[in-house]
Amino acid sequence: MILEHIEIALFCLIIFILSIIFYLYRSNKYKVFDNRNFSKNFFDKLFIGSDSRIKFKMILRYLGILSLIFALAGIKTGITVKPVERKGVDIIFCIDVSLSMDAQDIKPSRINKVKFEMSKIVDNLEGDRIGIVVFSGSNFLYLPLTMDYDASKLFIKSIDTSMISSRGTDIPNAIKTSVEAFGDEGEQQKMIFLFSDGEDHSENSLENISFLIKNKIDLHVIGVGSTKGSLIPLSGKENSFVKDSKGELVLSKINSDFLRSIADINNGKILRISKSEPVSENIIDIINLGEDSLISSFEFSDYEHKYQYPLAVSIILLIISNLLLSGRRR
Repeated sequence: MILEHIEIALFCLIIFILSIIFYLYRSNKYKVFDNRNFSKNFFDKLFIGSDSRIKFKMILRYLGILSLIFALAGIKTGITVKPVERKGVDIIFCIDVSLSMDAQDIKPSRINKVKFEMSKIVDNLEGDRIGIVVFSGSNFLYLPLTMDYDASKLFIKSIDTSMISSRGTDIPNAIKTSVEAFGDEGEQQKMIFLFSDGEDHSENSLENISFLIKNKIDLHVIGVGSTKGSLIPLSGKENSFVKDSKGELVLSKINSDFLRSIADINNGKILRISKSEPVSENIIDIINLGEDSLISSFEFSDYEHKYQYPLAVSIILLIISNLLLSGRRR
């Protein structure tokens, strides 16, 4: 049992108790009809009735007020069970957070452009579950599958290239983590959207990805970057750029051929984030073409309001206390 408005009920209860104390104090202090002023038979000669009936009326009145306070508390108890069904697809955004994603050939930077497009995608989702995997030299499940789109946008906002300390780009292991994030439950459509510039540094990448992708998982690739390329700025250092082991500046370019080969593994789409055209609309179209299947069918439990019962008791007690005759004058 839960009292929804317990603060209001406690306040009313305190006022009620204080009023009773004040009433008893005044009745004792200013008592007129006592044995010092009147005989014991005074009430019998003046009224037809009984003192016990008057007390009984007062008890009913007090109980009625207490029941009313209990009703004001907003009693909730038990549960109401409602079946809830949602249809959609399961989506994992697999995001490259390697240093090369800080390159600014796509303004304001590759990673910031990806975050912007992802937020626009989330704004247009309805009934789909989304999760996020981030990767560079290593990877982890950043956001498990969820329908909480507001929380998802907060997670997207906090993505940056400093999330993973190990450098490099290991796409196959990131795909593996994405596949595992779906789990084995449910028959719904599963989609992976890989956002990367394609600078993979692992061996046998295509073979490993081919082994990981199952028939029911669609892998779509979004290339980030330009063929012309760009230097990679060092975080926190103005006019400083990433250099290789020989001390030469690193020019990061999109590896379109490799990304296209990944998309071809399971006949997925290959898209490209450019400076002008948004890619979010194309991704939303791909999601909408997915087969809407039952994602979850569960029972939603909520407390049932029970304030009506003490309210009814209060009304009945107050009516009886007013209708009950305590006596009359002779």
